[in-house]
Amino acid sequence: MAGSDDHSSYRPLLPLYLDMSHRRVVIFGGGRVAERKAALFSDYGPVQVVSQSFTPALLASKDRWELTECDLRADFKRYLQGAFIAVPATSNTQLNRSIEEEAVRMGVLVNRVEGRGEVVVPSIIRKGQISIAISTEAPGLTRYLRLRLEEELTEDYQGMARLLSRLRPELKEALPRQVDRARVIRSILEDEEVWRLLGVSNEKAYMRPRSHACQDERDSLDAGDSPHRLHRGD
Repeated sequence: MAGSDDHSSYRPLLPLYLDMSHRRVVIFGGGRVAERKAALFSDYGPVQVVSQSFTPALLASKDRWELTECDLRADFKRYLQGAFIAVPATSNTQLNRSIEEEAVRMGVLVNRVEGRGEVVVPSIIRKGQISIAISTEAPGLTRYLRLRLEEELTEDYQGMARLLSRLRPELKEALPRQVDRARVIRSILEDEEVWRLLGVSNEKAYMRPRSHACQDERDSLDAGDSPHRLHRGD
């Protein structure tokens, strides 16, 4: 129909958070694009950069990644062995395509530097224990959303993330049922006094959630002799 949006060719992506600490990313190429990719992926796990030459920045930070000098046109397949993600980032489009095809054949995920591949790196906001990943089909919208969310993500939210992370193991022990924990956490998030105390004292904010448990649950919290229980404030 004229004027209607055609989304028939759109393939939705599954957003995931992955532990990359033991998964190797291999970047093919040693230019500026490879430099940016290495800087990104090396924050999360091991990175190998394979190329015939490297930018000064890649050489200067070689302690952050492994540099392997190689003529990729002659041999690139062996560097895909054991890789989790391959990034074809050479200046040769045909070579990039060949690397991608071989990676797919070997079951290695591919992050393209042009166009959408199997792995799309989102725009990432990271503040303390909070991380937000943003991806849209329009880069301008992605940047706009990032700026808006960065403005909204104040220190209060970071404090709440730390507080709930601290409370989580104690709540799990005191309240075996997930539905009960969810109710208490929801009440904490909706308590304006908790939010106010986060700006005053972490310990006072830590003490406040005890008031959100019903009497039986408070008795359960008080029964333990650990100095790190909810009602102690340690």
